[in-house]
Amino acid sequence: MHLHVRWLVLLIWLALLAVTVPARAAPAEAASAPAAAKAPLRVAIASVAPFVLPQTAVPEGFSIDLWNEIARRIGVQFSWIKVASPALLLPAVKRGDADVAIAAITMTPEGERTVDFSLPYFDSGLQIVVRAKNESSFMASLRSVPWDAVGQLIVIAIVLVFILANLVLLIERKNDKAFQKPYLRALGEGLWVTMLIIATGEHGERDQAGLWKRILVPSMWLIGVLLIAQLTATVTSSQTVARLASSIRGPDDLPGKAIATAPGSIAADYLTRRGMAFTPITTAAEGMDLLMRGDVQAIVYDAPTLQYWVARQGSSLVTVVGPIFRPEKYGIAIANGSTMRKAINEALLAMYVDGTYEQIYGKWFAATK
Repeated sequence: MHLHVRWLVLLIWLALLAVTVPARAAPAEAASAPAAAKAPLRVAIASVAPFVLPQTAVPEGFSIDLWNEIARRIGVQFSWIKVASPALLLPAVKRGDADVAIAAITMTPEGERTVDFSLPYFDSGLQIVVRAKNESSFMASLRSVPWDAVGQLIVIAIVLVFILANLVLLIERKNDKAFQKPYLRALGEGLWVTMLIIATGEHGERDQAGLWKRILVPSMWLIGVLLIAQLTATVTSSQTVARLASSIRGPDDLPGKAIATAPGSIAADYLTRRGMAFTPITTAAEGMDLLMRGDVQAIVYDAPTLQYWVARQGSSLVTVVGPIFRPEKYGIAIANGSTMRKAINEALLAMYVDGTYEQIYGKWFAATK
């Protein structure tokens, strides 16, 4: 009997041990939960001026100031995650690479199926920028000339003239005393003759000209005609584009025009749905360069961003035309099912009521209104 009692006590002791060990471990697990909850939020951003300014050591912009205030009010720590383009913000939240995304994110039904959105915090839409018409016609003509292309043509022309001058020198050296000089002086004669042939299509000796001269003279003249024609076409096409730009007053004038916008944007979607091709751009500077050179006639993009670009570039050079079309709203993207959505919305509503939102808005948009 004593043996049976001992086995019974041993079994009871083992059962109690199995129950108490997890109980003792539970506080440690519970302690780790708050630590995980206190991990900084990962906030994804992308450069979209003036919401997130490009090329700043510390993130700056309207959306940056807005999120800093929201984070302060809801009492969370966070770290910035920079992505290459605005089109990558929602995928970053969807994949779990970021908890929140903010910049100039348009709230769309497609986006709502992949992430949650906060309350809208900015009313936007598309608008158009063209070159201004208030600069002098002379200056406008100079600005519209594609100087890079003209420079390339000039370099090509110099190389061809140099080669042709040497050919003239070789052909004329035996029979013409003007070419029987040291190389540089003889080359000068060759350059002069080459320019005359290109300009007039002739080089004397119509009756006594040899075979090579008969071949060379018309060939040189043809090359000259082609170079001049290419130069003329390059300059006149840019002038034509510049004149057509002044005819754009709104979205109804866009068909048939040369347009630039950012791929993956709402503007790109708008143009594509209407069968309008566009030149892709990645930065504001790139778009403005294309516009000023006459390579495109208009830039279509989000209205607040265009207004910011114009303010920075100068209204004497570029201007916003037409009304805001295709209205849209910006929101903060949040991971699906996140409990942060309610807290963010409450902070936004409080900022609207106490005037904080208006102060942040005025800091970034008062100059462009």
